[in-house]
Amino acid sequence: MAGEIDWAPLVQSLAATNWTAVLVGVFSAFAALVGPVRLWKKQMKRESESVRASLFAEVGAMVEMVDRRGFLPALRNTEALLSTRQSSAQSIFNPIRESFEVVIDSEFNKVYQANLSKLGVLSVEEARQIVRFHQLANGVRLDVIPGGVIARGTSNPETFKETADLLEAAMDIGRELTAPKPKSLSKWQRFWVANK
Repeated sequence: MAGEIDWAPLVQSLAATNWTAVLVGVFSAFAALVGPVRLWKKQMKRESESVRASLFAEVGAMVEMVDRRGFLPALRNTEALLSTRQSSAQSIFNPIRESFEVVIDSEFNKVYQANLSKLGVLSVEEARQIVRFHQLANGVRLDVIPGGVIARGTSNPETFKETADLLEAAMDIGRELTAPKPKSLSKWQRFWVANK
């Protein structure tokens, strides 16, 4: 018949095929594909953990430096001193200016700057807090570097208060980010704890 297909050659060809060799080839191709994908996933996980640890280490180091150098108490003390002076009659005629200057490089947060495109390795809340920390820290930096509002000097205690408040907020975020976290329980540990 004109429209019929002759299946006999196809059936003979399939019967003559060495299916073991075909399956070995398919499994080899699958293994060749899966191996690099698994290695790539492991490498991405290690890189993510490394970026996360680096960002948090930088925040921790900044918090430690601010604490060791006593920047926040110094700002608060100057704020209090200016408040006391402002309430005296002498300050109306002869205001005494106080300054606070720290030389801080614009690349004070190199790890953060280098990994801005990788903040996706963090949780949404961690990324939000890391960005807030660095923005607040940079705001303080701009106030205290040469030419900054506090570095130039002022007799207004509110200026010192604003900078101290920014620094305190940044330090609170930094401490929260770098505080030791309790180790999470595995699925089986949670099961045993729940069923005690």
